[in-house]
Amino acid sequence: MSSSATQPQFAGMRPVELDTIEQQLDDLWRETNAGVAAGASAPAARNAVLTLIAVAHNPDEAREVLDIIHGLSGAHPSRAIVVAADGVAGPPTPGTPSDAESATPPGIHAYVGTFAGPNNSYGEDILVTARGEAARHLPGVILPLIVTGLPTVLWWIGEPPWGSEMLEALVDGSDRFIVDTSAMAHPERSMRALEDLMRRKGARTAVGDVSWTVQAPWRDIVAQFFDPPDVRVYLDDVVRVTLEYAAGDEDAPANSSQSYLFAGWLASRLGWRINLAQPVGGAGSRQHSLRDGAGHVVTLEINARYGVPLMTTLLEQHGPVGSGQGQNSDGASPNAVRTGALMSVYLAARNGTQLGTFAVARGSDLAHATTAVQVPGIALPSQTVYLRSLGEYEPLADQLADLGHDPVYEQALVAAALLIGTGGRRSTP
Repeated sequence: MSSSATQPQFAGMRPVELDTIEQQLDDLWRETNAGVAAGASAPAARNAVLTLIAVAHNPDEAREVLDIIHGLSGAHPSRAIVVAADGVAGPPTPGTPSDAESATPPGIHAYVGTFAGPNNSYGEDILVTARGEAARHLPGVILPLIVTGLPTVLWWIGEPPWGSEMLEALVDGSDRFIVDTSAMAHPERSMRALEDLMRRKGARTAVGDVSWTVQAPWRDIVAQFFDPPDVRVYLDDVVRVTLEYAAGDEDAPANSSQSYLFAGWLASRLGWRINLAQPVGGAGSRQHSLRDGAGHVVTLEINARYGVPLMTTLLEQHGPVGSGQGQNSDGASPNAVRTGALMSVYLAARNGTQLGTFAVARGSDLAHATTAVQVPGIALPSQTVYLRSLGEYEPLADQLADLGHDPVYEQALVAAALLIGTGGRRSTP
């Protein structure tokens, strides 16, 4: 059987042996500039500010990842190493060495390619597919390809294999580890595992979450509620917080990670203590009890809103920089949101005997949010905000912009994991 029937096809990329990757990339660069020299354009320059390792689950997802990385190349030129951890690999093509005769471990295949970046820059891609047990060899394949002297970012698509030797080795070899908890099948378990990994790695590797970046507009809006000094005093006695997030069908698993991150942000910023008692309710509606610094009870409720249209592909969720992702071709509002996206935030707080309410809710077009504030004796007008104009276009680009630690996020993740842990104890014997 021909390998073309079973091996993934990657347009514009050539299959190579692992021990020839650097040589093949050099050859491609020379070929590119030889073609340029024959014409009138300027020579291409190899330019990278980081090594970006992206781990996907299959060849189709790997193609989407490459498209996203190419879209980021203007602001974040990188050596891209994309891994299809469950990639399909067949027998070698006729005339090439077999796995037993080559430097490639059985079940692992490599491809290299180039792409044209902005301002005559030259980008290079390395794609590695792994099959079955061959995945355990991946760290030994990938880590030597990191560009010395540049920061290394590991971006894991979907749910990582927590605790595996492969994950631990790749994280240890990276300066930043990026995930998206809203894209995970077991988000609550994964958030606890991510907090554990962050704590264990300490200063060695910074941790980031695309979901944290996506919800930045909501944090900004809620913080702005309390900018006026005569309103800020209400933060001293918040009595209730209700968060609602986007879910699909009622019989499908819901992803509450963004709500728990938002709740963790509030709790960590305001110094709330988390009651370790079991929450009330089920997966679709859960109520927690916290206490503020004065010992007052804060009731936190997290609810799923079912039936909201959800984005399903990486390109829908991320979109290359400047692509206008999230809008239709005519500039109209999108008709879907990311899994677990915040739909509404409601706070009730007291100033003595006076009760104030602060709310922001996503509109029916899913792209705008409207605020509503009621504070006795203070007139605060309602506002409608276009959410994506505040940063929901390019969440991955924002994660790559700062490779250091984000203490606000890290503290929010610790609080979120603690909140989630209270619910997890219900299944513990």
